Amino acid sequence: MRVLERSDLRLIPQVRLVGEGKNDIVASLEALRMAESEGLDLVLVSDTSAPPVVRIQDFKKLQYEKKKEKAKQSKKVSELKEIQLKANISEHDLQTKVSNIEKFLERGDKVKVIVRLKGRERDNPKRAFDLLNRVSGSLKVGFKENRIPGPIATVILEPSAAAVAK
Repeated sequence: MRVLERSDLRLIPQVRLVGEGKNDIVASLEALRMAESEGLDLVLVSDTSAPPVVRIQDFKKLQYEKKKEKAKQSKKVSELKEIQLKANISEHDLQTKVSNIEKFLERGDKVKVIVRLKGRERDNPKRAFDLLNRVSGSLKVGFKENRIPGPIATVILEPSAAAVAK
């Protein structure tokens, strides 16, 4: 789509004017006058048909809306999923959680893995960090790891570009 100027219209004697309930064949200069009287542009929709199809509209507004729509489509919405583990989790339960984490990472979501320690488990925080290492070691999907320091063992896993591209 492009805006038609007076010099373009010298080569085109007639155009099909469409939009707002219109579908008429008019002289090209008449269509340009109508567009100018409304303060809008004469936009070429299709030049392959005979006569060429034009529409009266604000071309800058059309460009802005297309740019906005393209930016909206290019944005990928990423969620932060949270998986909580306990220090004494069974092997099968751990593998189920790991497969869920892999699924989330392949979708492009970030995953926050938290290991909660209760009661006397807090005396040995190394078990929680060992469990996080087991989880990150058993993942088959590419990821970036951000460890969050603190009393609760927490790690945020972000998918790598290769993991999302699959």
